[in-house]
Amino acid sequence: MKTATVRDLRNEFSKVSKWLDAGETVQILKRGKPYGRLIPEPQQKTFLGACPSPFPIPADIDDPVNVEWEAAKK
Repeated sequence: MKTATVRDLRNEFSKVSKWLDAGETVQILKRGKPYGRLIPEPQQKTFLGACPSPFPIPADIDDPVNVEWEAAKK
């Protein structure tokens, strides 16, 4: 677990932000004593990066879809 002071949060947040992006938990110190913790938010899988998808993402997007089309019946 990484540690940062309140001053680090104010002056060097980009460094602390990179730790969170890497999945690290950051303990915040105020005057040398534990004050709080920053815990990274779990990353959600997205479909093509557009938005969170409630549908499972296929292993290969190019796989054929097993759907019978109405146009094929004519």
